[in-house]
Amino acid sequence: MNITVFGASGGIGGHVVTFATQRGHHVRAVYRTAPDKPLPGQAEVLLAPDIFDDAFAAQAVAGADVVVAAVGPNFTTRHNPRTALTSPPDLHQRLARTLVTAVRAAGARARLITVSTASMGPADDIMGAAPRLLFRFMRSTVVPNLGRVGQDLRAMEAELAASGLDWYALRPVKLTDGPLTRSVLASDRFTMKAVSRADVAWHIVTLAEDPAPAAQRTPVVTTAKPGQAEAAVPTGPAPARPAPRKADGLAG
Repeated sequence: MNITVFGASGGIGGHVVTFATQRGHHVRAVYRTAPDKPLPGQAEVLLAPDIFDDAFAAQAVAGADVVVAAVGPNFTTRHNPRTALTSPPDLHQRLARTLVTAVRAAGARARLITVSTASMGPADDIMGAAPRLLFRFMRSTVVPNLGRVGQDLRAMEAELAASGLDWYALRPVKLTDGPLTRSVLASDRFTMKAVSRADVAWHIVTLAEDPAPAAQRTPVVTTAKPGQAEAAVPTGPAPARPAPRKADGLAG
């Protein structure tokens, strides 16, 4: 399977590249600048100083079965939204619009998998009153950058929902740099639990390999309790997915 990964230098995207190549997939890994270390397996580096460039996006998604957008906002201090936001305030929406256009133009109807959030706005309608009030206070008063990123991710999900493509926006509540556990729960219910970037990436590869469209377009992704975890991904090469198919029109 051919997988294109935008955000390959990030915590989630880097793991996606590693796990996908370990499973025998051909990966195009998109970077703004050349990576410091050689990539594993069947991974090809694509350099894109401007990830919103339509011509570059068309090149990157050509022939792809799956396109992953795992970009994240940049702050003056890495992963610290209390410091200044240095990436475009509409980063996710603009990239989603660019990729939707490119995938449509390619005609192959690749599956589009993105990373959203469950704590910064998009999942407010499935939260209980207490966590909803807490997170709204955090992103409106304590850490306003969280609100800005949340608004962008809401707009990204709206772009995807209107696209007619086979799309997904995974909603982790809180990301950590913890280890890969393969204990991941993707649910339509909000749970105040963290999940590692490695486990989110593992779930992305699992979703990429699934030949059938999933019922949930915007699942909340958390660490699973014992007995809840998805079946572990085998260690050998993955079976080939059937040819990409048209989206079934389901929404999250």
